[in-house]
Amino acid sequence: MDGKKAFKAFNFSMLSVIILIALGLVLVIIFTKSSFISNIDEYGCDSSKGYAYSFAKNKCVLVYEEALKFQKSNSYNRNDLQAFVIFSDDNKSADVFLPGRIRAFLISKDNYTLYQDNQSYYSIINTSEKLSLQENGTEIYFISR
Repeated sequence: MDGKKAFKAFNFSMLSVIILIALGLVLVIIFTKSSFISNIDEYGCDSSKGYAYSFAKNKCVLVYEEALKFQKSNSYNRNDLQAFVIFSDDNKSADVFLPGRIRAFLISKDNYTLYQDNQSYYSIINTSEKLSLQENGTEIYFISR
């Protein structure tokens, strides 16, 4: 086989391999319903665009636009991570987004909101001076009024 035929055969082989790989990727994307561009969760929210599902609002929301930002208690460092809380329209439930934790869904009971999981319980206390987010009875985040 001369050089030109060998070169053409090599190019054809490489093109065939590239086409097979591309078809394989297309099939993986189709059958896993995933995408390289978006990350849709089980509620239909696209987290790659910043959306998360809010149980309190019963819809996909941009947390940083809809939530109240709570500051870390006993810290004057502006770089400390914040907590975010989204209240329902009737203020009877709330989503709490804590740094390093899966969010908690709180339901209001007698002027305070309480959530309990296997590790701790969370509550939001509403006073005239501030909203206080507490973990096991200790304030961890707050918003001054």
